[in-house]
Amino acid sequence: MVEEKNLEEASGDFEEENESKKGFWGCFCLPILWFKMLATEMHWSFVLGVVVVYGISQGLGGALARVGTEYYMKDVQKVQPSEAQIYGGITSIPWIVKPLWGLLTDVLPILGYRRRPYFVLAGFLGVISMLLLSLHEKLHLVLALLSLTAGSAGVAIADVTIDACVAQNSISHPSLAADMQSLCALSSSIGALVGFFISGIFVHLIGPKGVFGLLTIPAGLVFLVGIMLDEPHMPNFAYRQVNQKFLDAGKAMWTTLKCPDVWKPCLYMYLSIALSLDIHEGMFYWYTDSKGGPLLSQEKVGYMFSIGSAGSLLGAILYQNVLKDHPFRDLCFWTQLLFGYQECWT
Repeated sequence: MVEEKNLEEASGDFEEENESKKGFWGCFCLPILWFKMLATEMHWSFVLGVVVVYGISQGLGGALARVGTEYYMKDVQKVQPSEAQIYGGITSIPWIVKPLWGLLTDVLPILGYRRRPYFVLAGFLGVISMLLLSLHEKLHLVLALLSLTAGSAGVAIADVTIDACVAQNSISHPSLAADMQSLCALSSSIGALVGFFISGIFVHLIGPKGVFGLLTIPAGLVFLVGIMLDEPHMPNFAYRQVNQKFLDAGKAMWTTLKCPDVWKPCLYMYLSIALSLDIHEGMFYWYTDSKGGPLLSQEKVGYMFSIGSAGSLLGAILYQNVLKDHPFRDLCFWTQLLFGYQECWT
């Protein structure tokens, strides 16, 4: 009851400040007040973690990594489009096994903490792998793939760990669950928009290996999140019961998957992704080719990719201001319908 009262007071204060800040300056003040409200209700380190992981690591870093990796495979490793597609599938394996990272963060605390050590591990993997890619002059393709996969694992571990933090705070602050989702989406979209916009410029100036060197900065910030995150300590955890906890967690996941409200959307998402043709690698080689393609510059490639991030940012703003109180079923139905219609024309 006290928690709900505090949340109502904070929401009321935020709405009052909303009314007083309408107008031109409100466009600048409202996001600041919104961040202040979230940092007040939840610890500032959580908000910082969301911004770092979603905005800087996944958004900004993911955009730089995507463009940098494309040019690294094409210009440095000299691989063909079909090979690059296969190698891209290999580096995405850590994302396929995301449920495993989630189980580890929930079941196996390290030194009495459930989240902080995994952020530290994720940052460490990212820094080491990106340094190896950027500093080694003639890195063998196998070692390059291992480094890219390790970097991808670092980002995936940080992602699932911050997701666990968001889920935990959504349970303790249910009235702010939609705001937390908006914070995640906005951070990711803004980071990706900025990242794609500058990615081509950096690839042109310092090359793909130099871009990998820059990616040590997002990984280092994830490492710092693991140090600063506010999390209760669990000194007397029974590590002998870890196997049983894994079994219980696996049974709980299986029970959840057998629920029609869960497996039907999962099956739809799996089929929609599995049956969608992905010709991105071939298209990249074509529009950067000097003979058969338009020979787009690195800057234009980055600008082109940033268009999708601008759409994501628009969707996040629309959800936060208009759609967050609408039923999820209606939102999913109409968005998937529009997505399917758009796919028919592309």
